[in-house]
Amino acid sequence: MEFPKISEIKKEEISEKSKNKSLGYFWGVSEDIYPFFSNHKFENPITYERPPNNFVLKVDYFFDKKEDVKLKFYEWNYNEKIETPREIFTDKFEEIKNFLSEKIGNPIFVNYENLERSKGETVRDDVRWRSENLNAYLFRFRGKEGFEQIRLVLYRD
Repeated sequence: MEFPKISEIKKEEISEKSKNKSLGYFWGVSEDIYPFFSNHKFENPITYERPPNNFVLKVDYFFDKKEDVKLKFYEWNYNEKIETPREIFTDKFEEIKNFLSEKIGNPIFVNYENLERSKGETVRDDVRWRSENLNAYLFRFRGKEGFEQIRLVLYRD
């Protein structure tokens, strides 16, 4: 099973009324997030921001010259217009985790950090899946000052 070509994704995002928020230059992700990043020669990533709801959802697509999408990078942030409550991030994180576990199987790694006991201002919760058809890395940042962000990386190699 492959991701659709980037040209198909562009059509789909436009039909969903997403806004193109691409930076117009190349940027990458760490091998901790996507271990096969250096195995590919990517074009400039394309970024779309979905119409806002409880969250501001941004999706980055990494693809090669053949338009083959190798990596999808999702990021959920606060929608300041509606003051997203903190619990909604916890619910969304668990909803994504449960959905991926149903589709891919049990995670191969799960780590939740304790925000109250942390010496730092933010903590990161990590969940990883690996399968023949799809790999996923879901992580969430939580901060003592109320910062919340969820990120999800999907890739096939």
